[in-house]
Amino acid sequence: MLRKFLTAFLLFVFACNGFCFAKQDKSQYDKYKARKKSIKNQYKMKKRYSESGYMTVDEYEKKSKVKDKSAGNGDFIPKVTYDKMKYVPQPKYKLTYYNNPVGSVELNIDRKLHYNRQDVLPGIISPNHDFMIVPILDYYPQIKSTECDLYVVYLKNSLSEVDRVVKANIAQKNPEPIMSTPRYPVVNGLFRSLTPVDFSSDLKYLAIKQKTGHVDDGIWQTDLYIYDFNKKKLTKCDSIRDAVRYYWQKQKGFDLKDVRWDITPLGFDSGNPDRVIVKAYAYTGKAPDNLGYWSVDVNGEQVRLESLYDDIVNVSMVGLKLEQDGVKEIKVVRAESKAAKKEEKKEKNTKTVKKELKKEYKNELNELKNNYKK
Repeated sequence: MLRKFLTAFLLFVFACNGFCFAKQDKSQYDKYKARKKSIKNQYKMKKRYSESGYMTVDEYEKKSKVKDKSAGNGDFIPKVTYDKMKYVPQPKYKLTYYNNPVGSVELNIDRKLHYNRQDVLPGIISPNHDFMIVPILDYYPQIKSTECDLYVVYLKNSLSEVDRVVKANIAQKNPEPIMSTPRYPVVNGLFRSLTPVDFSSDLKYLAIKQKTGHVDDGIWQTDLYIYDFNKKKLTKCDSIRDAVRYYWQKQKGFDLKDVRWDITPLGFDSGNPDRVIVKAYAYTGKAPDNLGYWSVDVNGEQVRLESLYDDIVNVSMVGLKLEQDGVKEIKVVRAESKAAKKEEKKEKNTKTVKKELKKEYKNELNELKNNYKK
């Protein structure tokens, strides 16, 4: 009986001691968790202040403390001078009409296309400055031929009208082109190019001309296309060429098959944004002969002769382009350079502060863990 009583008493003592130790461990763990949470909140607060540009009261008082110049510790900021700065003229830009004079827009293809294999050419900017149409030309040296695509590149609305275009990036283009030249048949020396002509005044349509030719024979033919932005539909206006040939054959008895002739899309009619004006001409001598000014509707169906003279047809100018407008003054260049350096230094300091805060945060956590283990 005595043995049972002693055994029960010892079990009771051990249970009480275990409960006390467990309670003590739980209390210590709760303190550890609370301290860890406090360190984490302090780290987040300091990081938020460093990102926002604000600082704590202690940091402000430390930075605003007047330094003793008599100490001569060399920590003072030297006076900034521009004596050794080389002035490089920076161009200024402005927006002007793209199709001015009308019908004069052509792709400016440089010789660098032969070794770069691709060229992003200047495009036409919408009058509301929201997007631009950019031609991208690809060159294949094996067959000496070119292909072209037209892409929509969206502009940043947060910038000024000129900066939107200057800082436009081709990477922001729509993945699908609104038009591409035919890839087949593959002919050695055949080139095809696409040139935006102009927008309609209501910004519903875009006139595009496609030129097809050969490197040894020049341009063969120019075709007119109309792109509908609302329907996302592309229409080829073949009827304009058929109407010109029919008119001169029936009315004048002159078959254009016997000569080399072509058309030049000029733009949209200023009085009717649903019609495109086209000039036809023939190479019959030293100077091209005028075959008249013609118009076709945006569906490519109805063609009519507008005039046989140059002073009657009115063509609208809607789209814009970027044009250099002199150079910036040296004061402006220096101010921009100073602001850029200040921004770069600020960004560098922010990264350094973030790195130091993270390092300090990890050290405090490690120290807390080590103390808890002890």
